[in-house]
Amino acid sequence: MRYLQAVSNNNKVKIDSKDKKILSLLSLNARIPLTQISKKVSLSRDAVNYRITNLEKSGTIQGYRVVVDMSKLGYQNYHMFVRLNNPSPSMEKKIISKLTKHSFVRALIKFSGNFDFEIALVVKDQQDLDLKISLLTNDFKNLIQDFEILSIIKTYSSETFPPNFTDASFRQPSIQKKDKIKCDKKDIKLLKILGENASLPLHEIGHRIGLSADAVSYRMRNLIASGIIIKFIPIINYTSLDYNLHTLLLNINNLDAKKESLLSGFLSTNENILWSVKTIGRFNVLIYILVNKPEAFQQTLNELRSLFPNHISRYESLIAFEEYKYLYLPPNLNISF
Repeated sequence: MRYLQAVSNNNKVKIDSKDKKILSLLSLNARIPLTQISKKVSLSRDAVNYRITNLEKSGTIQGYRVVVDMSKLGYQNYHMFVRLNNPSPSMEKKIISKLTKHSFVRALIKFSGNFDFEIALVVKDQQDLDLKISLLTNDFKNLIQDFEILSIIKTYSSETFPPNFTDASFRQPSIQKKDKIKCDKKDIKLLKILGENASLPLHEIGHRIGLSADAVSYRMRNLIASGIIIKFIPIINYTSLDYNLHTLLLNINNLDAKKESLLSGFLSTNENILWSVKTIGRFNVLIYILVNKPEAFQQTLNELRSLFPNHISRYESLIAFEEYKYLYLPPNLNISF
């Protein structure tokens, strides 16, 4: 998931095939040098820089972030879906303001559908989860009609753009994983800086944490190889590109190894799927689907239902309306080793 913002038709951004290729490359590695992009898209370095600057000015690219495996930092991921009792606009605004201020809230998305909000949160353990849910429900006062808590236990697919957008000739290079490394305070500071702006030059990062550019590069490579850093990505406002985000909650009965293999294959290759995970809760699959035509979402849903006839016991389809917060590494988390 990335930023979704209300955009008028006059502010929709038109991009060409070169822009798409540039965005595809940035989605694989937001720190990729301009010279490498220029070679792959057959443009000069200055032309590439000009196009990226225009995408930033138009609001299509809204920054660059590091994607981190929170489990390696001692945190668990949960998603809370909330249905409200028709709050007034002023009350809803107050609720949103309170929710976005919590350091443990990674994302807050408003929907049209059977749930009004999705809240992504990170917690240390079950006791911490109970505390955080109490804080969130208190923010809503007596306005909650119903809510669902889903624990994320496995990622099936995670992309900045689905295959329907990206250039198929570009592929994410495989990385040789190392054994777990021991992080120190400088590593944590490095991660937090990258969490705010993953495109900063090495020398500037080094200046902030008291290291040379080479030392920063070395630490970054170790964090990538250990799996703590998953990748560097651009933050995209999909609405400006005329794409709509749909969220699908599914419960597949008896999701055994055979069914899960079938499901994983579908989710990792479907051209409209942006992000998909296995969960524990009343729903056991959570999917984000990004499309520029409503029928494309319906087609994906129909394919899933055909794949598991008589096995999907329930599902909820939601349309993302606006995103008020989305962070891959909340800056104020107490990370220690």
